[in-house]
Amino acid sequence: MLVEDDIDWQRGICDFVAGHPQIDIVYCVSSRLECRTTLQNADVDVVLMDIMLGEQSGNGLDAALDITSEHPAIKVIVVSSIDYDDEIFYEAFLSGAYDYIYKNDFEQLPQVIVDSMENRTSKYGSRLRKLVFDKKKELLTANDAALLRHIAQGRTQQEISQINSVSLAAVKKQVGRLLEKFNWSGSSKELADKCLKWGLIDKP
Repeated sequence: MLVEDDIDWQRGICDFVAGHPQIDIVYCVSSRLECRTTLQNADVDVVLMDIMLGEQSGNGLDAALDITSEHPAIKVIVVSSIDYDDEIFYEAFLSGAYDYIYKNDFEQLPQVIVDSMENRTSKYGSRLRKLVFDKKKELLTANDAALLRHIAQGRTQQEISQINSVSLAAVKKQVGRLLEKFNWSGSSKELADKCLKWGLIDKP
């Protein structure tokens, strides 16, 4: 499956791998939702995932995390035009990517796809994922992990303050520190959900 919202890149990648004896692009979708919906009833070994889907720059990373969480047998190869952004590169592997290919190196795609189907060890793969996982894990105290589990369950800050017998201001302060630790610009619920899928916190 190719997940790409730029029609020129859709055509270009499909044309480039056309005729390859081991590769067939059987689905081509343009959004995270289309990808998730199609995979419910699709027989796919590999997903080529663009990072820039629509207006959200990291939406492809969220889609990759959906796939590796819900369909662990599927290999995700991130295909990106974003250069020199270490955080995105690292998060791709934390989200379970098999490999990361820059669009200006798209000639590598056929070999990387074949390698993934044959379960060969990727250049970065699990080693980089472990490195990034360990660094993220070090950011969390036991209290932080407990807070994120509460948030992942949908509890409000007021409810958390009552459960822990602390002030609402203390909970707000702890949430603010967490967002700062992760350099997170989204909501605390989005961070909690990601930490859950990344395996940084136990399921509630």
